[in-house]
Order: sequence, then C-alpha cells, then structure tokens
Amino acid sequence: MPHATKRDYEIAFTGLDFPTSRAAIINRARDNGGADREVYAILSQLPDRSLESMEDLQQAVRAIYIAGGAAPDSLPL
Repeated sequence: MPHATKRDYEIAFTGLDFPTSRAAIINRARDNGGADREVYAILSQLPDRSLESMEDLQQAVRAIYIAGGAAPDSLPL
C-alpha cells in the first residue's frame, strides 16, 4: 500500500516542463525538496523515455504502483 500522498507528488512535479526525461523529473523532485522517499523510489522506476505530458507521467507512476501489487483505488495519483 502506498505511503506517499498526492501532495508529495504535486510538490515533486512542480515546475516540470514537458516533454521531459526520467532524469529531469528526478532532478526536479530533488530541487523541489520535501518529497517522500517512496516518491524517489517510484520515480527511479519510470521508463527511460520522454514523457510527453503530466497525464503521461501520472499514468506511468500509477502503472509502477499497480505492477508492484498496489490496489488501483489506493494510489496517490
């Protein structure tokens, strides 16, 4: 069950410009500070491809949680 909150992800994603890479997303989350460790763990599992929009990024995060066994109704995004 996820421990990170929707707010943790909102903070991590603040200021992102799209399209963007996994590395840029992780760097932005670090620059924004205050993110839960779980956020970094999930972001490190993002696909190594360009993410075209916030919706694309959120779908990728949800897919990681679901692949890890989280129930779809328990996701922070």
